[in-house]
Amino acid sequence: MAMNLLSARKVETIPSQKEPYWLKDGGSLFLYVTPSGSKLWRYRYRLGGKPAIYAIGKYPQVSLEAARTERDRARELVKKGVHPVVEKRVNISTQLEKNENTFEPVARRWMASNVQWSEGYADQVKRTLENDVFPKVGKLPVSSIRTAHLRPVIKDVAERGAPTVAILIRQLCSQIFAYAAGEELCDSDPTALLKRSVKRPRVRHHPPLPWQEIPKFLSRVDDAGYRVTVIALRLMALTYVRTAELRKAHWSEFDLDSAMWTVPAGRMKMRDPHIVPLSKQAIVLLKELHTLTGGGKVLFPGFRKPGTVMSATTLNKVLERMGYGGQFSSHGFRSTATTLLGLLSYPENRVDLQLAHSKRKKDSSRAPYDHTKYIASRKIIMQDWADILDAMARGDSMNEVMATFGPLSKRRRALLRVIERE
Repeated sequence: MAMNLLSARKVETIPSQKEPYWLKDGGSLFLYVTPSGSKLWRYRYRLGGKPAIYAIGKYPQVSLEAARTERDRARELVKKGVHPVVEKRVNISTQLEKNENTFEPVARRWMASNVQWSEGYADQVKRTLENDVFPKVGKLPVSSIRTAHLRPVIKDVAERGAPTVAILIRQLCSQIFAYAAGEELCDSDPTALLKRSVKRPRVRHHPPLPWQEIPKFLSRVDDAGYRVTVIALRLMALTYVRTAELRKAHWSEFDLDSAMWTVPAGRMKMRDPHIVPLSKQAIVLLKELHTLTGGGKVLFPGFRKPGTVMSATTLNKVLERMGYGGQFSSHGFRSTATTLLGLLSYPENRVDLQLAHSKRKKDSSRAPYDHTKYIASRKIIMQDWADILDAMARGDSMNEVMATFGPLSKRRRALLRVIERE
């Protein structure tokens, strides 16, 4: 059998004709020349007694040498009873599947599957991956990513002074690979060797406002700036919710007649709705606020950017101007309430539930209803808390506060009677 009948020069210079024609190279490899000048490599073969043609590719994208190599590979497939055409389709399908299962699309499907996340946490995960991970490994097939691909991603974030974010990235990527393994898209977690690649920084919890400082704070807060911001700070103190829960609050969530605020599940960390009983003091502030921002959907609109809500840094900047920078943050109202109510021996389980710290029970079917639990006693505690703040603002001593609200007080006995009925 004659082989290698064509030369690279001949293939390059062969002219087109009015009719398509074939040039033989040998070994069943042909060059098909069209009237438009296209030069197409074709391999002819027979399998099961039936003739077939395998399209290898187009010249010059596929050179003469490459066409011969592919012809030899196709011939070996034919000897094994495999159609090169079918094998090529499988390879194309596999490549398309790999393209669909690169890291970014897989990560986005994983994010979409976590419907239990709060809106704030979902945004944080999305931003972290889009800013620091997708640009580096997003286009790589998830099955081909190795530890060496991820180590510089995590290292770069840690070296720019964000070790907590670097640790979060490793944790998120580990969960993504676990998800991908469950979808049979990869076999291992390349982040497993990176668990100690970043030293965890010392955790700084949001410190409470010392009870001795509360009277001074309450006396100064009304002069802290714009009235809407002042009301936000006072409502933070009265409700001790998470900052984002208040900043993003909508008027539709409030029933002022019933003195109830229902924070929707999408904005809660535990992804369950949360009821906040409103004290008389909170109702007064909300009615005043309604005269200022009630024409819109949200309580605290962003005035520089219409359609947005108050910036996440606004309240802390006000606290800095008041002299509490580095000492106390808006989130610290939660620990302040926890500390002082604990000092006064209020029932820990009621306070934790009002903080939305309740843990899921084994019977998860009850979890969606936990936010309504002990609501009668929680109403009393929230009103007590508001009155405690007023007492401290008046200058009452801790002994006087303990006498009025402590475990031996008339108010506590009234609370215990309600708890017995719940």
